Amino acid sequence: MTNEMTNPPKAIDTIEGYVDDVEGEQEQSSGRLIQGVHTKFTNEAAWIRNDSGDELPAGLELIVLEILRVVVKWGEDRPIEEETRILAPGERWPDIAALNDASPKSEWREGPDGKMHGPWMAQRYVYMVDPQTMTRFTWPTSTTGGRICIDDIVDRTKLTRKYRGAHVFPVVTLGNVFMKTRFGGRQRPTFEVVRWIPLGDGGALPAPDLPKLESPPTAPTEVKPPSAKEVTDDEIRW
Repeated sequence: MTNEMTNPPKAIDTIEGYVDDVEGEQEQSSGRLIQGVHTKFTNEAAWIRNDSGDELPAGLELIVLEILRVVVKWGEDRPIEEETRILAPGERWPDIAALNDASPKSEWREGPDGKMHGPWMAQRYVYMVDPQTMTRFTWPTSTTGGRICIDDIVDRTKLTRKYRGAHVFPVVTLGNVFMKTRFGGRQRPTFEVVRWIPLGDGGALPAPDLPKLESPPTAPTEVKPPSAKEVTDDEIRW
């Protein structure tokens, strides 16, 4: 009896096998970069849904799953999909200023600040999920405050993984903090880490039937952040 007969391939059901791609379509266009709820951080320091303008619930806990860096070229009023490029992990940003300087002035457009800007932009996409409902959230940002927020959560995640393993992810709430600017200052977005949890290899989402995180006996194990002694490899002395 052949191995194929004794060990038949696992069947793929209609949910696992569901795809909505069109043959010949670009694998990940700019429109498809938004997954689930399109989230925005406003000038009034509020986190909102882009579709309705409603504020997200205070204290909403989300798992930060992935962060993409995307080079975008804008057209009249939307990104040019053929020019949009997702950077690979570890790949450096291209020189955005040089790309804009090389672009004809006819491609430049007026920004919200009233100044003319080149068509090329560095944009970051943060992908999150609500562990209670499995609702996905996407936060795209190209602002300085957004970059600082992302750099901070990336640094903290890298440090925690150094001591707690590669598959640890932050559970965060969405907040804001004061940031100094040339014009005095303003609030910028920030991720407040509630706890750290391990997920499957490659950062797979928790199973849909996972018990709620607040149920201590069966919830995913919480990972303690590294202590000051671990980080400094010494005791802190006063």
